[in-house]
Amino acid sequence: MTVWAISDLHLAFGNPERRDRYAGRWRDHAARIEQAWREAVRPEDLVLLPGDLSTARNHREVQPDLEWLGALPGIKVLAPGNHDRWWNSAAPVRKILRRRMIAVDGDAAAVDGLVVCGARGAPAPSDRCSCADRHVADRELGVLESALEHASRLRADRDTPLFVLWHFPPFDAHRRAGPWVDRFEQAGVTACVYGHLHIEAQWSLAVQGSIRGVRYYCVAADAIGFRPVRIDGPPG
Repeated sequence: MTVWAISDLHLAFGNPERRDRYAGRWRDHAARIEQAWREAVRPEDLVLLPGDLSTARNHREVQPDLEWLGALPGIKVLAPGNHDRWWNSAAPVRKILRRRMIAVDGDAAAVDGLVVCGARGAPAPSDRCSCADRHVADRELGVLESALEHASRLRADRDTPLFVLWHFPPFDAHRRAGPWVDRFEQAGVTACVYGHLHIEAQWSLAVQGSIRGVRYYCVAADAIGFRPVRIDGPPG
């Protein structure tokens, strides 16, 4: 089983939106993702999707997007992003997922000898952030604690690979770690996959690679050329 990741698909089959109005690189992006996905991913592989799957506003609108995703090869693990308005909580979302789709949000799942957990996450707080922003960061840190605690019960030992889906960059624009980074390290996380970044200047600043034992991958779809990235080995 190979592990892949891609974030920020921003699908809109049930709620049509021209994504290329934001940048030309988004033209026909769903078709390009599908082609690259089918070329790379085998049915037995695992694909991690850390948020912003769909622009849908509710469970009805998201159905065509889930149908499209369900038709692609691989086992898919999803966590929410800030634009996933259709995602209310993991329990009701699980009821509408297609076969071989798994939702994680404050909890974890074991898949073929590895463990995946996830949460929506939050931007790394800075000295200038508002009280509301700090409240959101504290809340998401609590969600992460629940996810990591569940993951610890599913892991056979610390050698069992543990992947975290965290939609927002774990570090701020100045490469300063958010409070969750310490928890990743303490928990023995193997890799954290995130997205959210859609400005080209942000991609070169995104923290990637191995830092104190944890591998970080920015997998926002446009940042990686709309092709899933393999993450079950050292970063390229």
